[in-house]
Amino acid sequence: MTNLDPTSPSSPAAVAELLGAAWQAALGAAPAGPEADFFAAGGDSLLAVRMLSRLRQAGLTAAPADILRGRTFGGILSRIEATPAAAGPDAGPGAGPVPLLPAQRRWIANDFTDPGHFSLGWILDVPERTPDGRRVDGDLLESAVVALVRRHEALRTRYLLGDRPSAEVLPDVPPGLFTQVDVPGEKVPAALADGWRTHAPAEGRVLTARWLPAQRLLQIALHHLTLDGLSVELVADDLEALLTGGQPAADPGTPRGHARALADWLASPEAAADLKAWAGQNWSEVRRVPTEHDGPGLLPSMDLVSGRLGAGDTAALQRKAPAGLSLESLVLAAAANTIMDRFGLPAVSVDTYHHGRDRLPGGPGLESGIGYFQANYPVVISAGPGDWPERAAAELGRVPEARFGFDALRFAGHAALADLPGSGIRLNFRSRMNAINAREADWLAPSATSAGGRRSPRQREPYVLMLEADQVGDSFAFAVKYSRDHFTRRTVEDLVHGTLDLLARGAGA
Repeated sequence: MTNLDPTSPSSPAAVAELLGAAWQAALGAAPAGPEADFFAAGGDSLLAVRMLSRLRQAGLTAAPADILRGRTFGGILSRIEATPAAAGPDAGPGAGPVPLLPAQRRWIANDFTDPGHFSLGWILDVPERTPDGRRVDGDLLESAVVALVRRHEALRTRYLLGDRPSAEVLPDVPPGLFTQVDVPGEKVPAALADGWRTHAPAEGRVLTARWLPAQRLLQIALHHLTLDGLSVELVADDLEALLTGGQPAADPGTPRGHARALADWLASPEAAADLKAWAGQNWSEVRRVPTEHDGPGLLPSMDLVSGRLGAGDTAALQRKAPAGLSLESLVLAAAANTIMDRFGLPAVSVDTYHHGRDRLPGGPGLESGIGYFQANYPVVISAGPGDWPERAAAELGRVPEARFGFDALRFAGHAALADLPGSGIRLNFRSRMNAINAREADWLAPSATSAGGRRSPRQREPYVLMLEADQVGDSFAFAVKYSRDHFTRRTVEDLVHGTLDLLARGAGA
């Protein structure tokens, strides 16, 4: 360990304090001691990224491997305690054409009815003064929003969605992204609902801000085509830093840098091997989930059925991780087996969403990068004799480790992945994304005020069964989103209860 001045921000004592604060921000409680295990305390891959973001804001460099391999508070500390923050790599020119990332190509391929109406974002309660006493008004907010957009290429990128979709980073902030709206209290919901529909991707206006001074509400609407869910939290972090005179985290990775690393990986022997592995799953047996009704399945027809496992079963499931079955893998397999049994299918494919921030070989770190880095990959699960967790372990073992590679290879034009059958099932394992986006901020906090309308009501869902999983506190929550145009509620209740029953029995095993 390097000997440092104990008063230095990089001293072991100071780094330990910073790591403890980042640990508490991610997990909601301080580490119990040096042997406290990040994952046993409720941590997961997305919370690890959240903790890394906090460390980077504090001026320290750390990578996901430091948490995965260090695991305990002391183990993680030993890997980062004397490491100063490093500047991000050169991302190249700040303006000009940029390649579309695989997640963006998938989004465009879904062919949404109203592509300009698809928002992520925040409604924030803005304090009257900054921590150092400065008055917060519309001018200060607009200056901070402009600085935020100027700072991040992804937030000033225009998209042309014609026959040959393309993207271009603008040299400066597009006009019209900040507006002040003076409305009485009863009209606030309508004003905010309208705010989700103010994007103009073709003009580069992918972030818009709406300031309601009477209510001190700031709405930040972010177009989903330019960033993913985790980026939403990072946007709020940077905005708070810009408003309060703090230092935004160094941006170690950009969509442009990530695209370069993807291009290099696609030319590698590893990519060629992964192409064979993806194409070699049991696609011939995959069937689409049959619907009970043939309605259009538009957004207003969507409904949700949810359930939970208790703390004991959840802890038992987590203990299976050392055997190679993560909680995400177990949920995927249990839901797939329940669906196959209910509809009499020989095999199903489950499109699995992942936060996609693992570093590519030779590529930049993306822990604090803002962009659409989310990865999507299919997992084929087959019916058959024997214990379902063991069958799932074998099938999941055939999925390449580089999960980001499926869409990267598919949209690079590989015919073997172009027209694979799909079952119409999606798994979004949030890994406590709900807890992350609750944003326990020191100053700029999310508002209890809400407004609908983030997605167009004319939109048709590309999946017939959308599985949502999350760990909430010490228990596990599972839900299935579906259209009433396609299934009865009783059918979906059976799927939820059947999945949770399989998981509970797996925990007992």
